[in-house]
Amino acid sequence: MSGLGVSENQLGWTAVRLHYSCDPAKDPHTDEGAAWLEKAKRAYPDPHKWATEMEINWWITAGARVYPEFIESDHCRPAASVRRKVLYRAWDFGYHAPACLIAQIDAQDRLLVLKEVIGHEQTTRDFAKQVIAQCAEWFPTHSAGYDDCCDPAGQQRNATAEASEVRDVEILSALGIYPRWEHGWSRKDGRALIHQLLVLRHDFTPSLYVDQAGCPVLVQGFLGKFVYPTTRDGRAHDEPDESNHPWADAQAALRYLATRLYSALGLRRFRYQPVMKSEPVEYHGYGTPTRGGRTRRE
Repeated sequence: MSGLGVSENQLGWTAVRLHYSCDPAKDPHTDEGAAWLEKAKRAYPDPHKWATEMEINWWITAGARVYPEFIESDHCRPAASVRRKVLYRAWDFGYHAPACLIAQIDAQDRLLVLKEVIGHEQTTRDFAKQVIAQCAEWFPTHSAGYDDCCDPAGQQRNATAEASEVRDVEILSALGIYPRWEHGWSRKDGRALIHQLLVLRHDFTPSLYVDQAGCPVLVQGFLGKFVYPTTRDGRAHDEPDESNHPWADAQAALRYLATRLYSALGLRRFRYQPVMKSEPVEYHGYGTPTRGGRTRRE
């Protein structure tokens, strides 16, 4: 049921998460629910307090969210892998919090982020072995193989990777993993693609779904842990806080995934981030697919 989650925490207690959207009369996707939501928000002029009290979001960090379009009720849903479709893995290297996201593209050209592996103070070799073991456990009958991608910086010598300063991609290659990468993409470019994926399409669904149970760190970053920090004069910084581990690492892996798959997902490469423009932005998400790989825009 949408809005209701039952899980077991690390202490062995059963935790029940009940969101207001579980009540059909408060479903924000209905006219009745939208009217209730608009009225209820008037009692919470502080958006951070609303997020904490009503959206059950305990991941609010000082600063402006990088992806304010991300709404848990729209972008989170359980997802299962398809055995005969390629699994995409995106790697973000680093000793403190290496990250790997595992995703697929569904029949509607949506990006489904299924699982995440987040390391802690691990060398690249040890983390890669952990990812291999987790994939064997999660996808034991998968037959279509993996398509791996990473940051081009993985080619550079990295003192935190191994004592011998072996390149991260060479370490993965020795384990039978051969990541690819796309040159020419800035961090802002990657974020612009993710903004496009989050926009609701003509069928009122996004082009990006995240399995919340399989990717808790990624979701926490979306909800408030990955932010533009506030400057001394009270304005938001131009670049997000990339040092906020492990949330920034999971978001970096998502950027590599988006830039690797942007043409397959029907995304456009903008010279700017649409959400940064002050005037109304024309619809820029992935529309209804038509023949020839183009999209229909209504």
